[in-house]
Amino acid sequence: MHFEDNQEIKWYKLKNLKDSLASEFSQKFMDGANVDDGFARYEYDDNYDMFYFNVPEGLKDMAKSGLAHLGFYISKTNVICVYDYWDDDKPDIVKSLIASGISKKFSNRKIILSILDHITKDDGKLLGKLEDCIAALEDSVIHSKDSEVKENIHGISDMKQTLLPLKQMYEQLIDALEDLMEDENDIYTEVEIKYCTRIYSRIERLYKTVINLREYVSQTREAYQAQMDISLNVTMKTFTVITAIFLPLTFIAGWYGMNFKFMPELSSKFGYIGVTVLSVIIVIGCLIIFKKRKWF
Repeated sequence: MHFEDNQEIKWYKLKNLKDSLASEFSQKFMDGANVDDGFARYEYDDNYDMFYFNVPEGLKDMAKSGLAHLGFYISKTNVICVYDYWDDDKPDIVKSLIASGISKKFSNRKIILSILDHITKDDGKLLGKLEDCIAALEDSVIHSKDSEVKENIHGISDMKQTLLPLKQMYEQLIDALEDLMEDENDIYTEVEIKYCTRIYSRIERLYKTVINLREYVSQTREAYQAQMDISLNVTMKTFTVITAIFLPLTFIAGWYGMNFKFMPELSSKFGYIGVTVLSVIIVIGCLIIFKKRKWF
Protein backbone atom coordinates (compact mmCIF):
# COMPACT_ATOMS: atom_id res chain seq x y z
CA MET A 1 0.00 0.00 0.00
CA HIS A 2 1.52 3.33 -1.04
CA PHE A 3 1.72 6.12 1.48
CA GLU A 4 -1.18 8.48 0.99
CA ASP A 5 -0.22 11.88 -0.37
CA ASN A 6 -1.35 13.70 2.72
CA GLN A 7 2.10 14.16 4.20
CA GLU A 8 3.04 17.62 5.29
CA ILE A 9 6.17 18.88 3.50
CA LYS A 10 8.72 20.92 5.43
CA TRP A 11 12.15 22.22 4.48
CA TYR A 12 15.03 23.44 6.60
CA LYS A 13 18.52 24.74 6.01
CA LEU A 14 21.05 22.50 7.68
CA LYS A 15 22.38 25.18 10.01
CA ASN A 16 18.87 25.70 11.43
CA LEU A 17 18.10 22.01 11.77
CA LYS A 18 18.93 21.52 15.44
CA ASP A 19 16.66 24.38 16.42
CA SER A 20 13.81 23.11 14.25
CA LEU A 21 13.51 19.36 14.85
CA ALA A 22 13.71 16.88 17.68
CA SER A 23 17.33 16.35 18.72
CA GLU A 24 17.49 12.60 17.95
CA PHE A 25 15.99 13.06 14.50
CA SER A 26 18.04 16.15 13.65
CA GLN A 27 21.24 14.43 14.77
CA LYS A 28 20.67 11.72 12.17
CA PHE A 29 20.56 14.35 9.48
CA MET A 30 23.55 16.17 10.93
CA ASP A 31 25.54 12.92 10.93
CA GLY A 32 24.52 12.21 7.34
CA ALA A 33 25.48 15.70 6.22
CA ASN A 34 28.97 15.44 7.69
CA VAL A 35 31.29 17.39 5.37
CA ASP A 36 34.02 14.79 5.84
CA ASP A 37 31.71 12.00 4.72
CA GLY A 38 31.75 12.12 0.94
CA PHE A 39 29.19 9.39 0.29
CA ALA A 40 25.47 9.41 -0.34
CA ARG A 41 23.31 7.00 1.64
CA TYR A 42 19.76 5.79 1.40
CA GLU A 43 18.39 4.30 4.63
CA TYR A 44 15.00 2.81 5.25
CA ASP A 45 13.09 1.49 8.23
CA ASP A 46 9.59 0.12 8.62
CA ASN A 47 8.16 3.62 8.91
CA TYR A 48 10.38 5.93 6.89
CA ASP A 49 12.95 6.38 4.12
CA MET A 50 15.91 8.72 4.58
CA PHE A 51 18.40 10.04 2.01
CA TYR A 52 21.72 11.91 2.51
CA PHE A 53 23.82 13.45 -0.24
CA ASN A 54 26.99 15.55 0.02
CA VAL A 55 28.19 17.38 -3.08
CA PRO A 56 31.99 16.91 -3.42
CA GLU A 57 33.86 20.07 -2.47
CA GLY A 58 35.56 20.16 -5.87
CA LEU A 59 32.19 21.06 -7.44
CA LYS A 60 31.37 24.06 -5.28
CA ASP A 61 32.44 26.49 -8.02
CA MET A 62 30.99 24.36 -10.80
CA ALA A 63 27.62 23.15 -9.51
CA LYS A 64 24.76 25.14 -10.99
CA SER A 65 22.53 24.72 -7.93
CA GLY A 66 25.26 25.66 -5.45
CA LEU A 67 24.06 22.87 -3.14
CA ALA A 68 26.57 21.51 -0.65
CA HIS A 69 24.29 19.04 1.18
CA LEU A 70 20.85 17.58 0.58
CA GLY A 71 18.78 15.18 2.63
CA PHE A 72 15.16 14.13 2.87
CA TYR A 73 12.98 12.05 5.16
CA ILE A 74 9.71 10.50 4.03
CA SER A 75 7.23 8.88 6.40
CA LYS A 76 3.47 8.34 6.40
CA THR A 77 2.92 11.73 7.96
CA ASN A 78 5.93 13.87 7.02
CA VAL A 79 8.17 14.78 4.11
CA ILE A 80 11.16 16.76 5.36
CA CYS A 81 13.86 18.23 3.14
CA VAL A 82 17.13 19.45 4.65
CA TYR A 83 19.77 21.28 2.60
CA ASP A 84 22.63 23.72 2.64
CA TYR A 85 24.63 25.76 0.11
CA TRP A 86 28.32 26.41 -0.38
CA ASP A 87 27.51 30.09 -0.56
CA ASP A 88 24.57 31.47 1.41
CA ASP A 89 24.32 34.44 -0.97
CA LYS A 90 23.09 32.18 -3.77
CA PRO A 91 19.34 32.05 -4.58
CA ASP A 92 17.44 29.44 -2.57
CA ILE A 93 16.91 26.95 -5.43
CA VAL A 94 15.45 24.24 -3.18
CA LYS A 95 12.79 26.57 -1.81
CA SER A 96 11.93 27.68 -5.37
CA LEU A 97 11.64 24.07 -6.61
CA ILE A 98 9.38 23.14 -3.69
CA ALA A 99 7.17 26.17 -4.33
CA SER A 100 7.07 25.33 -8.05
CA GLY A 101 6.17 21.68 -7.32
CA ILE A 102 3.37 22.74 -4.99
CA SER A 103 1.97 25.12 -7.62
CA LYS A 104 2.05 22.31 -10.20
CA LYS A 105 0.28 20.03 -7.71
CA PHE A 106 3.13 17.51 -7.65
CA SER A 107 3.04 14.92 -4.90
CA ASN A 108 5.44 15.72 -2.09
CA ARG A 109 7.55 12.73 -3.07
CA LYS A 110 7.78 13.96 -6.67
CA ILE A 111 8.84 17.39 -5.40
CA ILE A 112 11.75 15.73 -3.61
CA LEU A 113 12.65 13.81 -6.78
CA SER A 114 12.49 17.05 -8.78
CA ILE A 115 15.25 18.46 -6.55
CA LEU A 116 17.43 15.44 -7.35
CA ASP A 117 16.54 15.94 -11.01
CA HIS A 118 17.60 19.57 -10.89
CA ILE A 119 21.08 18.80 -9.49
CA THR A 120 22.22 17.11 -12.73
CA LYS A 121 19.71 18.50 -15.23
CA ASP A 122 22.18 20.55 -17.31
CA ASP A 123 25.32 18.53 -16.65
CA GLY A 124 25.30 17.26 -20.24
CA LYS A 125 26.18 20.78 -21.42
CA LEU A 126 28.92 21.02 -18.80
CA LEU A 127 30.47 17.73 -19.91
CA GLY A 128 30.24 18.87 -23.54
CA LYS A 129 32.29 21.97 -22.68
CA LEU A 130 34.81 19.84 -20.80
CA GLU A 131 35.14 17.57 -23.84
CA ASP A 132 35.87 20.62 -26.02
CA CYS A 133 38.52 21.71 -23.50
CA ILE A 134 40.15 18.27 -23.60
CA ALA A 135 40.16 18.33 -27.42
CA ALA A 136 41.83 21.77 -27.37
CA LEU A 137 44.33 20.47 -24.81
CA GLU A 138 45.09 17.47 -27.02
CA ASP A 139 45.72 19.75 -30.00
CA SER A 140 47.99 21.93 -27.86
CA VAL A 141 49.92 18.86 -26.71
CA ILE A 142 50.50 17.60 -30.24
CA HIS A 143 51.77 20.99 -31.45
CA SER A 144 53.47 22.02 -28.23
CA LYS A 145 56.89 23.65 -28.03
CA ASP A 146 59.47 23.04 -25.35
CA SER A 147 58.46 26.28 -23.63
CA GLU A 148 54.87 24.98 -23.25
CA VAL A 149 55.77 21.72 -21.51
CA LYS A 150 54.95 22.91 -17.97
CA GLU A 151 51.68 24.51 -19.10
CA ASN A 152 50.52 21.28 -20.78
CA ILE A 153 51.36 19.18 -17.73
CA HIS A 154 49.31 21.53 -15.53
CA GLY A 155 46.44 21.47 -18.05
CA ILE A 156 46.24 17.66 -18.02
CA SER A 157 46.44 17.56 -14.22
CA ASP A 158 43.75 20.26 -13.81
CA MET A 159 41.39 18.42 -16.16
CA LYS A 160 41.71 15.19 -14.17
CA GLN A 161 41.07 17.12 -10.96
CA THR A 162 37.94 18.64 -12.54
CA LEU A 163 36.52 15.29 -13.62
CA LEU A 164 37.21 13.44 -10.36
CA PRO A 165 34.53 15.14 -8.17
CA LEU A 166 31.97 14.72 -10.99
CA LYS A 167 32.73 11.00 -11.05
CA GLN A 168 32.39 10.82 -7.26
CA MET A 169 29.06 12.66 -7.30
CA TYR A 170 27.52 10.45 -10.01
CA GLU A 171 28.70 7.30 -8.23
CA GLN A 172 27.00 8.48 -5.04
CA LEU A 173 23.74 9.29 -6.78
CA ILE A 174 23.67 6.02 -8.74
CA ASP A 175 24.14 3.96 -5.56
CA ALA A 176 21.50 5.93 -3.64
CA LEU A 177 18.94 5.91 -6.48
CA GLU A 178 19.33 2.15 -6.92
CA ASP A 179 18.26 1.73 -3.30
CA LEU A 180 15.48 4.28 -3.71
CA MET A 181 14.01 2.48 -6.75
CA GLU A 182 13.80 -0.77 -4.78
CA ASP A 183 11.18 1.05 -2.68
CA GLU A 184 11.27 -1.38 0.23
CA ASN A 185 8.54 0.51 2.10
CA ASP A 186 6.30 0.82 -0.95
CA ILE A 187 6.34 4.60 -0.63
CA TYR A 188 6.41 5.69 -4.27
CA THR A 189 3.74 5.35 -6.93
CA GLU A 190 4.48 3.74 -10.28
CA VAL A 191 4.67 7.17 -11.94
CA GLU A 192 7.17 8.37 -9.34
CA ILE A 193 9.32 5.27 -9.78
CA LYS A 194 9.35 5.91 -13.55
CA TYR A 195 10.41 9.50 -12.88
CA CYS A 196 13.16 8.23 -10.59
CA THR A 197 14.24 5.70 -13.24
CA ARG A 198 14.54 8.51 -15.79
CA ILE A 199 16.75 10.49 -13.41
CA TYR A 200 18.82 7.37 -12.73
CA SER A 201 19.28 6.67 -16.45
CA ARG A 202 20.48 10.20 -17.11
CA ILE A 203 22.96 10.11 -14.21
CA GLU A 204 24.23 6.74 -15.39
CA ARG A 205 24.84 8.21 -18.88
CA LEU A 206 26.61 11.20 -17.33
CA TYR A 207 28.75 8.84 -15.27
CA LYS A 208 29.76 6.86 -18.37
CA THR A 209 30.54 10.13 -20.16
CA VAL A 210 32.82 11.20 -17.31
CA ILE A 211 34.59 7.82 -17.42
CA ASN A 212 35.09 8.26 -21.18
CA LEU A 213 36.41 11.80 -20.65
CA ARG A 214 38.86 10.55 -18.03
CA GLU A 215 40.09 7.97 -20.54
CA TYR A 216 40.34 10.75 -23.12
CA VAL A 217 42.51 12.75 -20.72
CA SER A 218 44.65 9.65 -20.11
CA GLN A 219 45.06 9.21 -23.87
CA THR A 220 46.02 12.88 -24.15
CA ARG A 221 48.61 12.39 -21.45
CA GLU A 222 49.95 9.33 -23.29
CA ALA A 223 50.08 11.35 -26.53
CA TYR A 224 51.98 14.05 -24.67
CA GLN A 225 54.39 11.47 -23.25
CA ALA A 226 54.88 9.99 -26.74
CA GLN A 227 55.60 13.49 -28.06
CA MET A 228 58.20 14.00 -25.35
CA ASP A 229 59.75 10.60 -26.08
CA ILE A 230 60.02 11.46 -29.78
CA SER A 231 61.64 14.79 -28.92
CA LEU A 232 64.08 13.05 -26.59
CA ASN A 233 64.88 10.41 -29.23
CA VAL A 234 65.64 13.13 -31.80
CA THR A 235 67.97 14.82 -29.32
CA MET A 236 69.73 11.56 -28.47
CA LYS A 237 70.03 10.74 -32.18
CA THR A 238 71.70 14.09 -32.81
CA PHE A 239 74.18 13.51 -30.00
CA THR A 240 74.89 9.99 -31.30
CA VAL A 241 75.63 11.27 -34.82
CA ILE A 242 77.96 13.98 -33.47
CA THR A 243 79.74 11.40 -31.31
CA ALA A 244 80.09 9.01 -34.28
CA ILE A 245 81.64 11.78 -36.41
CA PHE A 246 84.17 12.91 -33.82
CA LEU A 247 85.16 9.46 -32.57
CA PRO A 248 87.51 8.74 -35.53
CA LEU A 249 88.97 12.24 -35.20
CA THR A 250 89.63 11.63 -31.52
CA PHE A 251 91.41 8.41 -32.43
CA ILE A 252 93.58 10.15 -35.05
CA ALA A 253 94.40 12.99 -32.64
CA GLY A 254 95.42 10.50 -29.98
CA TRP A 255 97.47 8.46 -32.38
CA TYR A 256 99.14 11.51 -33.96
CA GLY A 257 99.88 12.99 -30.54
CA MET A 258 102.01 10.01 -29.41
CA ASN A 259 105.03 11.54 -31.26
CA PHE A 260 106.88 8.29 -31.97
CA LYS A 261 110.08 9.03 -33.93
CA PHE A 262 109.44 6.26 -36.46
CA MET A 263 106.03 7.66 -37.49
CA PRO A 264 106.51 8.78 -41.14
CA GLU A 265 104.33 11.90 -40.83
CA LEU A 266 106.74 13.41 -38.28
CA SER A 267 109.62 13.51 -40.72
CA SER A 268 107.52 14.57 -43.72
CA LYS A 269 106.87 18.24 -44.40
CA PHE A 270 103.38 17.28 -45.60
CA GLY A 271 102.60 15.16 -42.54
CA TYR A 272 100.46 17.72 -40.73
CA ILE A 273 98.56 18.59 -43.91
CA GLY A 274 98.04 14.90 -44.64
CA VAL A 275 96.49 14.23 -41.23
CA THR A 276 94.28 17.31 -41.61
CA VAL A 277 93.07 16.16 -45.05
CA LEU A 278 92.45 12.64 -43.68
CA SER A 279 90.34 14.08 -40.87
CA VAL A 280 88.27 16.16 -43.29
CA ILE A 281 87.75 13.13 -45.55
CA ILE A 282 86.55 11.06 -42.55
CA VAL A 283 84.07 13.79 -41.47
CA ILE A 284 82.68 14.17 -45.01
CA GLY A 285 82.49 10.39 -45.44
CA CYS A 286 80.59 10.00 -42.15
CA LEU A 287 78.15 12.75 -43.12
CA ILE A 288 77.48 11.11 -46.51
CA ILE A 289 76.91 7.69 -44.94
CA PHE A 290 74.62 9.05 -42.20
CA LYS A 291 72.65 11.10 -44.73
CA LYS A 292 72.07 8.07 -46.98
CA ARG A 293 70.84 6.07 -44.00
CA LYS A 294 68.63 9.04 -42.93
CA TRP A 295 70.15 9.22 -39.47
CA PHE A 296 69.68 13.00 -39.55
